[in-house]
Amino acid sequence: MVVAMANVVLPTIAPKVAESLGVDPVLVGYHVGLTFGAATFASVYAGIAVMRWGAALMTQLSMVFCVLGLALFALPHVAFVALGSIAVGAGMGYASPAAAQLLVRHTSPERRNLMFSIKQTGVPLGGVIVSLTAPALAVTLGWQWALALIAVLAVGTLLVTGRGRASWDRDLQPAGSVRTEAFGGVPLVWRLETLRWVCLSAVLFSAVQRILLSFTVVYLVAEGGYGLVDAGIMLSVAQIGGSLARIPWGWLADRLRSGLAVLIVICAIMIVSSIALVALDASWPKPLVYLLFLVLGASCLGWNGIVHAECARLSPPGMISLVAGGTSFFIFGGVMFGPPIFAAMYGVIGSYSMTFGLMVIAGVASLGLLWLARRRNR
Repeated sequence: MVVAMANVVLPTIAPKVAESLGVDPVLVGYHVGLTFGAATFASVYAGIAVMRWGAALMTQLSMVFCVLGLALFALPHVAFVALGSIAVGAGMGYASPAAAQLLVRHTSPERRNLMFSIKQTGVPLGGVIVSLTAPALAVTLGWQWALALIAVLAVGTLLVTGRGRASWDRDLQPAGSVRTEAFGGVPLVWRLETLRWVCLSAVLFSAVQRILLSFTVVYLVAEGGYGLVDAGIMLSVAQIGGSLARIPWGWLADRLRSGLAVLIVICAIMIVSSIALVALDASWPKPLVYLLFLVLGASCLGWNGIVHAECARLSPPGMISLVAGGTSFFIFGGVMFGPPIFAAMYGVIGSYSMTFGLMVIAGVASLGLLWLARRRNR
């Protein structure tokens, strides 16, 4: 939850930050790309680090990087924002493999989709908190106070996590006992065909997710006729949709014993709701717009837990954190390229609504990759 708050806070208050720094708000797309670029490279070896030094210690390191990044965001220059983006991205890269190691150890296989989905609710929950608090703090007290709130939560998490290190880090594997390759778990994921298709579809899922999170507020303010606070509320509705949907999606995947089938359903809903987002008009009644963002959240933000659980299921014995690191490489890679491509295409198209058509294209491509994965899995 804290990691999610750290990486989504700047897009949520982008108009205020841009005004303070004297830059165009659309540049937030490059901040997101830089953040997830750092997360992509950190995740390559994060799985190995978890196996050698422990999930608890790597979680604490993740919090240290997040606090450092938030502190850099508060400094009044774009260069510090770039450095802060790299720090927060590094924190993100270490968080997911550590969590996967712990969840697999403490969760029975028949409940794994549900438990990973519960864990992943921290992402949209953090987004909801930021969407409801950060714009209000930015308007009333100043946007730096939104950063301070998250930093306090990160420090608290770091301290509390230290209490679990004795039991969480008992399964350490010393240096030399873990067979590793260049690029960590990425080659392993690529060699296993079903994992490869799932991870490539996750690239597109994550690109769509981050485009929605990064540009919703700017889109609604610039073209939808909404104020900053109202646009933040709409974004929080999408986050709520993601939070509410992740656990039922995980339960359904366990019930059907097929995470891939549920991912295909999610993908179809994502395509339809993305088409509606492209067609969004300022004259639409607010209840209808609320419903649209709720469905967008349930699909575009609801897939994460099932992808992580599916990749854990497909991983070789004893390689959970290594595969989780490789999986995160693909997921973060999608986020690294998605928003910058959106920002670049907006520069050509000149319309946020039409540029959101990229979400539809990515959804259709992801549907094809999931079909390949399901066919290979059979």
